[in-house]
Amino acid sequence: MTLNEAINLVEDIPTVKFYYSHYHNDKYPEVMAFDTKYKGRKGQKTYGEREDVLGWNLNYYDNKEDAQKSIQEINDFAEMLSKNKEEKYKRVKYFFPKQAELIRRYKKNGIKFLRIKQKDGLWKKGNL
Repeated sequence: MTLNEAINLVEDIPTVKFYYSHYHNDKYPEVMAFDTKYKGRKGQKTYGEREDVLGWNLNYYDNKEDAQKSIQEINDFAEMLSKNKEEKYKRVKYFFPKQAELIRRYKKNGIKFLRIKQKDGLWKKGNL
């Protein structure tokens, strides 16, 4: 199963974990993947040159379960206002600035050994 298929199958933001070879702080992030084709911000030097994974790293939260619930609620709220990912991201940044600070961008070429969390709580091998 690919990460894009997981996003399309469910309304929820998929949770993934992987080894990240370009890490600075977290070698094994557990991420709620908000966007798997993130091109960056307009004006950035690399804007549009690559597609990265954008998401919340749950390892930065004390309580991962509460974080997942609140992030899902934030996403649901933003999705009610717009289905466009860029627009949703802007709304998350505006309405939930503290949560937006914990969103991270991951280069796809640095992601190895991807696992996708299933509804039953088990992790299944996946790829981008």
